[in-house]
Amino acid sequence: MTGDERLLQVGCIGAGAMATWAILPALHFAPIRLVAVCDLDVERAKHAAGRFGASNYYGDYRDMWEKEALDAVIVQMHPGPRRPIVLDALAAGYHVFVPKPPASTSVEAAELAAAAESAGRVLMVNFQRRFSFAVRRAREKMQEPGFGALTQLSSSFCSGLFTGERGQSYDDPVHAFLLDMAPHHLDLARHLAGEVAQVSLHHHLSGDGVALALALKFESGAVGTMQLSSFRIWWRNYDRIELTGRGEYLVLDDLWRLKHYTEAANTFTENWSDERSGELTGDGPCLAEFVAAIRESRQPMCSMRDAVETMRLYEAIYDAVRADRHGVVYQR
Repeated sequence: MTGDERLLQVGCIGAGAMATWAILPALHFAPIRLVAVCDLDVERAKHAAGRFGASNYYGDYRDMWEKEALDAVIVQMHPGPRRPIVLDALAAGYHVFVPKPPASTSVEAAELAAAAESAGRVLMVNFQRRFSFAVRRAREKMQEPGFGALTQLSSSFCSGLFTGERGQSYDDPVHAFLLDMAPHHLDLARHLAGEVAQVSLHHHLSGDGVALALALKFESGAVGTMQLSSFRIWWRNYDRIELTGRGEYLVLDDLWRLKHYTEAANTFTENWSDERSGELTGDGPCLAEFVAAIRESRQPMCSMRDAVETMRLYEAIYDAVRADRHGVVYQR
């Protein structure tokens, strides 16, 4: 058996900005061999294949499936056009890795989860922030006796406006922000604090932007706040999370800075390399988890079934914003 044969043989469908900026550069963190790249823009597929070491490129994913021996596919595109391709891939026997948002609606996410379960295939969502440097270290600290039970989570996740190209394939810029960005921290809240029991909301709409202030209550009894806004500046670091235990607390800035405050001593850990490193942002470890779940015949962290709950939170918030409702908008 050659080294390549021990690697997961993967084809990538979609060679746009996020594929070439985040996913394909992170493949080397996982035991994956990129076999081929497919995109409706064949020149773009050719360029990505050459840049990231794939042997072949295609303009039709069915041609790729017919000619290549693949174990899995990455489907890197917006949730609307992605859905039928994911269903085709699962029916064809491939494991599938998709970006967030997991689907356009919670119903579609549940449909995809059921299809993966019926096919016996792994379907994983790239909620890569779960695997980021700071979040992984924070989870370790939260398990230590000194931290104790989580009492409060505070989260801020803000961006610029989703106008122009960023808003393509969505109903409008507000829809784009709430579906494309907000699920990141809704998922992180569930990952760090457990299932959400109740959400209260106040929001502010102005032009193409939206600002939201959420109050959360978790099933564990912990409480939380979340700030989501699309009125900030693009290309500035916008993740901030505070986690309060019984006597200790953690502050996460961006995805790679962690401050651990205790009575005995404080520990600050910061990024030591490029800020978009697939190791620090979590894309690389997320892909490694995808491979591990396939090898071990188990559900991955960030399975599509798990993502259904995050989509239900998103929908409750989006529906409330559209109806101009404030107060309690979600009750589990």
